Amino acid sequence: MKRKFTIIIPTKDRAETLQWTLTSCLAIQYPDFEIVISDNCSEDDTYEVVHSFKDERIKYYRTPGKLGMTANWEFALSKVNSGMVTILGDDDAFLPDSLLRINDLLNQYQTDAISWQQSFYRWPNNNFVKIKNLLSIPNANGIELRKTKDVLEEVLNLKKYPGDLPWLYAGFVNIDTIRNIQNKSGGVFFHSKIPDIYSAMVLSSAMEEYVYSHQPLSIAGHSAKSNGAAQIQNKEEFKEQNNAFIKESESHPFHSALEFVHVYPVLVWETYLQAKDQGVMRSDVHIHPQFLLDRAVKDCIRLDFLERDIEKLKSIALKQNVKLNIPVYSPFIKLQKKFLNGLNYLKIWTNNVFIPCGRYNISNVHEASLQYRNFESKASSRPGILFHNIKLLLNLSK
Repeated sequence: MKRKFTIIIPTKDRAETLQWTLTSCLAIQYPDFEIVISDNCSEDDTYEVVHSFKDERIKYYRTPGKLGMTANWEFALSKVNSGMVTILGDDDAFLPDSLLRINDLLNQYQTDAISWQQSFYRWPNNNFVKIKNLLSIPNANGIELRKTKDVLEEVLNLKKYPGDLPWLYAGFVNIDTIRNIQNKSGGVFFHSKIPDIYSAMVLSSAMEEYVYSHQPLSIAGHSAKSNGAAQIQNKEEFKEQNNAFIKESESHPFHSALEFVHVYPVLVWETYLQAKDQGVMRSDVHIHPQFLLDRAVKDCIRLDFLERDIEKLKSIALKQNVKLNIPVYSPFIKLQKKFLNGLNYLKIWTNNVFIPCGRYNISNVHEASLQYRNFESKASSRPGILFHNIKLLLNLSK
């Protein structure tokens, strides 16, 4: 069976990356798909870029006014009529063979949802990192038919990430499932300012199983205007971008039982509570507030958020009637930060091979997607990954 696929691309003032994201989508080798552009009142060349393609598979919609990210995603969903739907970032890319593989997997496992591990591409204009124009490819293969309840419990216990669940970012789901959830929650699908993680909570509550691909089918781009990358920065130059995200998303307040601290434990916690309030969270899984707050503190230490967000953490502890466990001595906090960051970097650099894209005349996410399959063999073994990455770092240090 050849399914119909819809790729939603919400965008706002990112014409320079959207051009290449669209190019990657139009290079997909599949007969039946369309692209929905949800333009959040862009003031740059977005309209001109989209219409320059002159491709009937592209459907362009402009929001009636400036919206927050969540409201823009909701607006875009209203433009999908049938089939399977996903949301793609406007600096991301699909691989050319992705929809063929996805369609085959959905047919093979007879399910209406799929998600996958992503690769990551640091755009040349990425100001959040020291090494730019870099593609990471995970040492990962295999396909699983997963039970949603089992994986959701692991996510709530922080043993897996929300992306391990069925969700709308790096995943496809049948639009009928989304409509059913909307019917149960006031005609609206998203009820959180963190829409990607919220989709994981509610979709995993609406189905019993889904297929998961450890092999990437898309590339997540990190560019100069990436919201997610900006939110985990604690530097003055990114403060304006972070404040803009918070201001634009005021239509979806953070859950009143928590405070907006941008670390995974709090984001998972918040989306769980929002879904529960809407009656669309499954009742056979539970959260553990003390555990989540303790892990939030650790993440704040690692990301250097502790001083900035200490009052918010105190407020969460008070609201949840749990203890705020923070190291007393500042030297220990600094030591713990170095240790946690070291573990994080070790995990990343031993599980992914990094490709310096400039050596291969790659300067955008579309070009990375075209050459991606040629690089996969470099990530086939951990010893090979270590050798490659150490050699890369030594060359870059010269």
